[in-house]
Amino acid sequence: MDFEEYLSLQSQTFVQYYRCLPLSLLHKENADEDGNRVIMPLSALDRLGGLNIEYPMLFQIKHPSTERATHCGVLEFVADEGFIHMPSWLMAHLGVPENEIVLVRSTSLPKATFMKLQPHTKDFLHVPNPKELLEHNFGKFPCVTAGETIAVTEGERRYYLDVLEACPAGAVCSIDTDCAVDFAPPLDYVEAPPFVASQGSDEPPQPARFSGTGRRMDGKPVEMPTPSPAAESVVAPGVPKRMVRFGAPSASAAASGVSKAKEGGGKEQEKRFTGTRYSLKD
Repeated sequence: MDFEEYLSLQSQTFVQYYRCLPLSLLHKENADEDGNRVIMPLSALDRLGGLNIEYPMLFQIKHPSTERATHCGVLEFVADEGFIHMPSWLMAHLGVPENEIVLVRSTSLPKATFMKLQPHTKDFLHVPNPKELLEHNFGKFPCVTAGETIAVTEGERRYYLDVLEACPAGAVCSIDTDCAVDFAPPLDYVEAPPFVASQGSDEPPQPARFSGTGRRMDGKPVEMPTPSPAAESVVAPGVPKRMVRFGAPSASAAASGVSKAKEGGGKEQEKRFTGTRYSLKD
């Protein structure tokens, strides 16, 4: 953006250059480093009040040197004049060092209807209630941008999720909306190779050893042991793994009208490790 364009936008929308500082420097208890809310100067609130800005207040942050951009919300307007405080992960995502200049511009984003997330580790598969986990943690993210890596926490545990897709746009508002969520296989998930029987061997087949029927000394029939639940759950080599489902789909997710069948053009496709969608709204 050149200087003339920058000046022309001043009367139309909120656009401002700020020097970037970590959120942790303010030592505020309500500032969450895992979210994407920033702290801006009081002068920003004054300017926003005089413009026709939609709520919730959402912003695009761009690194002018690299043109890399993301989106965020605002927590408070208590930063020093000329500075903006951002979570450290957001600065790293933009490649912005401390005191570097960023361009902040107000924006309006559509409500999220669908997201596809990819956990970094298989530990996420053992979360007892991922729907509640997402609903609780997405309160820290007023908006979500595809291509980012977000962190959700459960107690002392932290799970990292890549945002692979977002609909209906690459950046969406995640406040007060019904949103279906699908999960891709974790990054560290390795599928077992299929069992392949050996072919073309010249060796004759070996007879089975210790085959036959067991008999008791008193002539009574031998009772066969009942297999344990753990043994029944063992998947034989070559059998496809069961699809992992994160609970039952919610009523709000069904009402949103987004389903795997519709996405596939009405044709069922064989997918492995396809998760269940959830609603991010109570």
